[in-house]
Amino acid sequence: MTETPLLNRSHIFSIPAGAYFGRPDDAVCIVYAPLADSALIATPDNIRKMEQFLKGDPEVTDETIVQTVEALLDHEPLEKLVPRRESPDTFFRLPVLPNSVCNFACSYCYSAKGRNGRVLEKEQLKTALEKFIDPERIIRKELVISFLGGGEPMLSWDLVKYGIEYASELAEKGGFTIDFSLVTNGSLINDEQLELLKKHDVMVSVSFEILEEIQNLQRKNYGLVAGNLQRLLEAGINTRIRSTITTANVKLMTRMVEEVALRYRPVNNLMMEAVTDDGSFTDTDQLRAFYDDYTDNFFAALEAGEKHGIHVECSASRNINLLIERFCPGEFSLTPSGEISICTRISAPQDPGYADSIFGRIENGEMKIDREKYAWLLNDDVFRKEKCSNCFARFHCGGGCQAQQYIYSAEVQEVICDYTRNFVRRVLLDRLEKQYAEYYGTTLKASVAANPAI
Repeated sequence: MTETPLLNRSHIFSIPAGAYFGRPDDAVCIVYAPLADSALIATPDNIRKMEQFLKGDPEVTDETIVQTVEALLDHEPLEKLVPRRESPDTFFRLPVLPNSVCNFACSYCYSAKGRNGRVLEKEQLKTALEKFIDPERIIRKELVISFLGGGEPMLSWDLVKYGIEYASELAEKGGFTIDFSLVTNGSLINDEQLELLKKHDVMVSVSFEILEEIQNLQRKNYGLVAGNLQRLLEAGINTRIRSTITTANVKLMTRMVEEVALRYRPVNNLMMEAVTDDGSFTDTDQLRAFYDDYTDNFFAALEAGEKHGIHVECSASRNINLLIERFCPGEFSLTPSGEISICTRISAPQDPGYADSIFGRIENGEMKIDREKYAWLLNDDVFRKEKCSNCFARFHCGGGCQAQQYIYSAEVQEVICDYTRNFVRRVLLDRLEKQYAEYYGTTLKASVAANPAI
C-alpha cells in the first residue's frame, strides 16, 4: 500500500476496498476526505499521483488528479467543522441518574458491579436544575434533560416526577424549552406516570430485546415489558426501543425489526447497540467474529427498517453523519451521589475510571466544578491519540468510548477499532453505490468488475 503522509496530514485517506470488488484488497481504494464530505474510487497509481501533487512534483500534470485534490481540500477550517466544548458553563444537556438501584439482573449489565443502592437527594437535584436552567448561565434557550441509569429511574419515580415538574417551572420562568427523555426497562408503568409523561412530552426509550426468547434469556420479564410498551404507545407517548445485541441475537436483528413493525407501531426508532461487557467474549477472535456478524446483520436490519419506516441506528451509524473530536462530547452527568461525571456509564465508586471521571459535586446548595479537571478530561480527544492520527474513521469515532477504554485491554480495543473502520468503509461503499446507480443506472461493483484498468 502506498504511503500517503501528505494526504493524511490534509485529512484525505486511502481505504483499501478491493475485496468488495473481487480484487486484491489494495488494488482498488476509496479516497475519503471527511472534512470535505467526499469519497471516490481510485487506483493505487492515482493515489500515488495525488500524493506527488501535494509534494509539488511538476511532473503531475493530469488535470483530473489536480482538480480532484483541490476539491478534496476545499472545506471549512478544521476548527469550525469540529468545534470544541471549552467551558462547563455552556453545557445544555443534563443527564440525571436518580439512583443506583435496579429490579432487573440483565446478563450483560455494565453498571451492575457498581450498584450500591444510592438514591439522589432531592435537594441535590433541585440545586442542579436551578444552576442548569439559569438565564444568566447560558444564552441558548433549548435545553435537554434525560433520566437514565445507573439503576432503574422508575424505582425513584417521585424524584423523576419532581425533576420534570420543577424543571418545567424553571423553564417557563426563564424562557427556556426543555426536551425531556427517560430510559427505562419498562417494568414499572402506571396511569399517573403515563399522564405526566404525556403532559410534558417526555420521549421514553425502553430497553427491550423484542423477541420473547431473547428478552427472557437476557433480561427476563417479556410479558410485563411488552405489555407496558403497548400502554406507552396507546397513550400516545413518543416511544423508542433500545436493544442490546449479543451473540444470542446478532443473527436475529432483521427479525427484530420485523417484530417491531408487526407489534409495536408507531415505534419508528430502534437502537441496536453491540454489547459492552468484558465477560461476554473469551478471546479477541470470538469478539472479531461477533463484530463481523454484527456489521452484516446491522445493515440487513437497516434495510428492513427502511421498508417499514423504522430508523435503525447504533452509535457507529449515528456518528458517521457527524464530525467529532470525542466519541461523546463530554457529559454533565448528575450521579446518585450528587457528583458530576463526564460519562453516564461511570457513576459509582466501584466503576472503572470513576476517580478520573468525576469533576464536580452538588454540595450545600452549590455546584462545585473542578475546571482544570474538566479541561483535562475534554483534552482526551482524537487529536491526542497517536493511534488515531492516520485513521480514516477518526472524525466519526472520536477515539472511541472512554468507558470501554477503562474495561477493555489494548487488544480488545484494537478489535473495536477494526470494527469501526469496517463499518465506516461499508457506509462509504453503500453511499457510493447509491450515487453511482442514480447517475449511471447500474452498480459500481459491476462497473469496476468490468473495467480491469480500475
